Amino acid sequence: MNAVTGWLLWSHRMSSRFGGMTGKAFAAAARDRGVPLSETEVSRAENGESDIAITAVGKYERMLGMPPGTLSAPLRSAARLAPHAPGSDRLAALRSVPKTQEARHKVVDDFYVRYVDGDHFTASDWLMLVDAITYRDNSLLPDALVAQWIRLLLDETMRAVNGAYYPRIEALSTIAECDRYAMHLLVATRELTAAKGVSGAPDAWSVVGDIRNPEVIDTLIAELPSVPDHRLIDYAPTLMMPAYRSSFSTAQAQAIATELERRLKHWSLASYEPIAILAAELPTSIGEPILRRIDNVHPLSRLTGRRANRDATGEIVTYTNAAMATTWPSHPHGSVLPELLRLALSSEHTGFRHHATTLIYSSPFAAAICDAAADLCTPDERPLTRQLATYLVSRLATPDNDERLRLLLKHGTSRGMVSNTLMAMAHAGILTDQDDLQPFLTKRDYHAVGVYAAGITHHPDLYSKAADGDDAIWWREKRGGIWE
Repeated sequence: MNAVTGWLLWSHRMSSRFGGMTGKAFAAAARDRGVPLSETEVSRAENGESDIAITAVGKYERMLGMPPGTLSAPLRSAARLAPHAPGSDRLAALRSVPKTQEARHKVVDDFYVRYVDGDHFTASDWLMLVDAITYRDNSLLPDALVAQWIRLLLDETMRAVNGAYYPRIEALSTIAECDRYAMHLLVATRELTAAKGVSGAPDAWSVVGDIRNPEVIDTLIAELPSVPDHRLIDYAPTLMMPAYRSSFSTAQAQAIATELERRLKHWSLASYEPIAILAAELPTSIGEPILRRIDNVHPLSRLTGRRANRDATGEIVTYTNAAMATTWPSHPHGSVLPELLRLALSSEHTGFRHHATTLIYSSPFAAAICDAAADLCTPDERPLTRQLATYLVSRLATPDNDERLRLLLKHGTSRGMVSNTLMAMAHAGILTDQDDLQPFLTKRDYHAVGVYAAGITHHPDLYSKAADGDDAIWWREKRGGIWE
């Protein structure tokens, strides 16, 4: 995490107007602008060879004109998944608000005044609020008020996009780890995800997985047999994190394995993925037999569970070269980008793949890699290469990829490719009111993704007869996604 942090800060500075400066000159420029960044902080941060000065992260955000949390939120989230990696402990302690009571009081007071006035909050506003109220000493806020804020934050997170999403999801994870407020999060999750046609339920339940309270974990395991197959994809991430942290007792792990084995007797393509996700995190002796049974039926199931590390060298070279083609050479101490790509393309762990692509998206290289991935989404490529390229497209799309993604959507050769490309275009803000979504809304295979794309962009076609259904009604009530 030291190396990742250094690479991310360095790459953003190099792509900015400060890129031609030495570290000493950059620190001086920061001080001239009222940002107390020292030459030592710059050196330690950008080298990434030893513990970085985490105070530098927020200062880089300010100097580069980024809202608080733009870089620190993805880094904190990734560090949570790799608690023993060098630098993770320091990133876990990183907060967007000073610890002093005066600074925290000002953040909370300002937030409350805006809340009473019915103001809208950005992702940075939410992260700063949560950081202010979750320090170890009590915030002295009424629990009922905090519960309202948590519900509102979760509601927004379930429809937030990219830069509006990452600080919000980190704020929720911080709440989950706070014993005082964790139960408010669970209550809000149950309520909001129970709505018909709801979108974003997997995100909500994945954050519940960051709750550390043993009694809550016991409750979730006891409820697992009553979860219907079509909701298992929402529920699986909740139990995946405590399994990953080795928080389960032997009896708890066996109870989960027994339930997954029961479901295998009537499993379907809708349920194999969450079964594989959970099984992959269980001890090998009880999880591997479940994965083998799934693999005997569905050859690509190991994309969602434990699988042998594939050789992705050629793809990594392709993507790295694309990223560097129009910019500078690699980081002087070894670019982290190839390693993040390796995790995204060959890691056995779902969370590692997710956070690796999130960090790549948070770098200046996302658009170039997305274009390169679109070039690999062709029938000539091996199925796994093509599928993973489609995944990168769905995660890394930016407005700069507009033309390339439109071509990919037009010439898409598979359901997954078309669906992921349309979703990527929606998240990147590429779709406009002039785009015709009717061809997707009127086809059974694409109806769900068509409604999602129309819903999160608040597209006029959301109100057409072809979009009618519970999911369209939910999106109409929400009036689109959250973009800042």
